[in-house]
Amino acid sequence: MGRSVSSIEHKLEKSFRLRLYFFSGLIVMALIVFIFQLFNLQIVNGSENSRKAEMFVRRSESLPASRGLVFDRNFKTPEDSPPLISNNQSLDVVVNTSLFKNNPEKVREFIIEFYKTLSIPKAYYESEIQEPKFSKKIKSKTPIILLQGVTPEQHERITLFDNIGRNVNFIPTPRRIYHMGPALAHVTGYVGLPSTNDLKNREIKSYQLLGKSGLELQYDQHLRGSDGFRIQKRNSDGNIEEERIIEHARMGNNLILTIDKKIQFAAYNALKDFRGTVIAIRPSTGEVLALASNPSFDPNILSGKNKQKRQDHFNKIKKNKGFLNMALQSKFPPASTFKTLVGLAALESEHKINYMASNTFMCNSRFYLKSSFAGVPDQEFLCWDKKGHGNNDLIHALEKSCSVYFYNLGYKLGSEAILYYSRLFGLDKRTNIDLPGEIEGFVPSNEWKKRSYGNKWYDGDTINLSIGQGYITVTPIAMTLFYMAIANNGKVYQPYILGEMRNPLDNSIVYRTTPKVLRDIPIKVSTLEALNQGLRAVAKTGTASRLLNQPDLPEIAGKTGTAQTRRRGQSSSNHAWFVGYAPFGAPADEQIIVGVFVEHGVGGAVGAGPIARDVFKAAFPPGSFVRREKLDAGPKMGEETPLIQEDDTIESDADEEVSP
Repeated sequence: MGRSVSSIEHKLEKSFRLRLYFFSGLIVMALIVFIFQLFNLQIVNGSENSRKAEMFVRRSESLPASRGLVFDRNFKTPEDSPPLISNNQSLDVVVNTSLFKNNPEKVREFIIEFYKTLSIPKAYYESEIQEPKFSKKIKSKTPIILLQGVTPEQHERITLFDNIGRNVNFIPTPRRIYHMGPALAHVTGYVGLPSTNDLKNREIKSYQLLGKSGLELQYDQHLRGSDGFRIQKRNSDGNIEEERIIEHARMGNNLILTIDKKIQFAAYNALKDFRGTVIAIRPSTGEVLALASNPSFDPNILSGKNKQKRQDHFNKIKKNKGFLNMALQSKFPPASTFKTLVGLAALESEHKINYMASNTFMCNSRFYLKSSFAGVPDQEFLCWDKKGHGNNDLIHALEKSCSVYFYNLGYKLGSEAILYYSRLFGLDKRTNIDLPGEIEGFVPSNEWKKRSYGNKWYDGDTINLSIGQGYITVTPIAMTLFYMAIANNGKVYQPYILGEMRNPLDNSIVYRTTPKVLRDIPIKVSTLEALNQGLRAVAKTGTASRLLNQPDLPEIAGKTGTAQTRRRGQSSSNHAWFVGYAPFGAPADEQIIVGVFVEHGVGGAVGAGPIARDVFKAAFPPGSFVRREKLDAGPKMGEETPLIQEDDTIESDADEEVSP
């Protein structure tokens, strides 16, 4: 019996010891974890946790970062180079909602009192205190900005009245300054406060300035930088007892553009009395030297602090469609600038249609398309010159912009080849320029016409297509890139505006754009030679010679165009085109390509030619080029050579003539 009791006690004692060791081990492990975590909190992450604790105990405020500066292609250093976009400091007034214990009613009462004290009309702030949006702002502790860009008089008045002054904070915020204003607005874009949709992104704060269009939007994350923080300790009266910056704001990256300020100003000034666009591109790289669109807008007003001025200007721009970047957000029939592509398609298909550049067609001012339906008369298509152009080969047909020649050539070639080369050269595609909102052009097809109109593609459609009329529409920048292919032996570079991105602290290069080939199309040397000769003849002795064959200009090659609108018979309603490059015969890295489109510009030589001339003059000032040809090869100033106004306006009884 005694042994049995002793055995039980021994087992109990052993069990107790095991439990004691187990729980002792747990306690030791817990102590080790605790000590490790304590070490991690106090030593490893001590400074960071101290910062967070301090921000939690005391009131923290954001310090908005300055957006990066923007310079043109002639940038050297930030100190030595005038910026295209810079920053200026201004003061914003923000209500301290924590002093009202985040009570929406009390905050609303104070806001009304604040505006009344400053004699600001109710219409200015009424929408900001509407429910339920207002209460949501208070509950989410979203900073409420009462005034932006406080004037010295307003600042003095706010601080004078203690009932409002002690309940608000003055926050220094950067103001964006656009030094070229409307002249570069469609490139730079503008900034503004975030929208409701923007605020769904938790990284975006309600006080931050965000890009709304242009490069400001395209490179917003790089320009924005990162905000800093400061903490404030206030007494019961709301006065600041202590203030300390925890984290300094870091400025956004600086952008160096490919834009040449001198050429940009020339493009905008030449365009500002018209509705249209100008693009100047370096064909050897795709660098955009100038891009102007009109009507334009003033980004200084839209990014400014005056709410009423912003709204009035916004309404005016919207009414005039001034936000539309016509270079890449509009499309029109390419008119006679398209004749170059038709000529290229024919020369590249010479073995199929037995065609050479020396082939001639007679122009007696009209082309007849035989009707394939009994009782239906033949269709008559007119050339722009009622006298006719006589017998022409391709070079002289381009020089004179002879529509009858291209009616014949287009009819001989057929629509499929023309449409194939239109797509091959990307007239129905985006160029992928680094600006937001680019649209595609439109190249029709037989299948599309059947779906859209319920009938097949007729020969009359091909006749209209052969002179760039009818259903085809292109963006001005896409048409400019087609001429890049002619100037650059079939190679087309993607257009770009950002050259470099630099660190604002040490000016080091963060990113540099590398030219990217968009398409490299093999074109026969003989084809390029014929087209280049024809395009040179346009500016030397042809439709644009009076404007572009001048001693103060380099040799230019290009093509005028006049696109008809629905208001047939009214030349003032026609759209004007010119696309060309200079100096003719120079290496591609010395040339620039200029594309001009003018809405209701009468004709290519009248509406678009003078604008192109001014851009070429700005790009090639006296002494920067040497003319390779004698000037007397073409008409001289003062001669009675008529100025061709409607270089390719045509009349036809074909329904397909007018662009849809």
